[in-house]
Amino acid sequence: MSKGKQARFHLKSGETLKKSGMMDYCITGGYAHFVAGDAYLTDRRFFFSAELAGGELLSFDVPLGHVYAVETAGVPFLTRSMRLCADEGVYRLNAFFVGRWVRAVRRAVSEARKDG
Repeated sequence: MSKGKQARFHLKSGETLKKSGMMDYCITGGYAHFVAGDAYLTDRRFFFSAELAGGELLSFDVPLGHVYAVETAGVPFLTRSMRLCADEGVYRLNAFFVGRWVRAVRRAVSEARKDG
């Protein structure tokens, strides 16, 4: 698929962007093997996309209503990982100041559950 036709992040109608930034997605679920990309948190979903070495786009779009846990992962005081557990799967993402991401995602999930 050409890069022009690949899915990229776009705000949907009525959606509000809460946070965005660079994150690394741990492909194997561990800390060692990851791909760098961009993460977007809205009031409805968490979206991540990265371009792989071969030019392919890796992306996932998780509705906040499907998220059942958001936690830090790794060694205390050394961790840079957030574990996002959802109906679609478990995603581990690395970021500087990962605590800021964890708090923002937890808050957005809580607000999404209130709104129904």
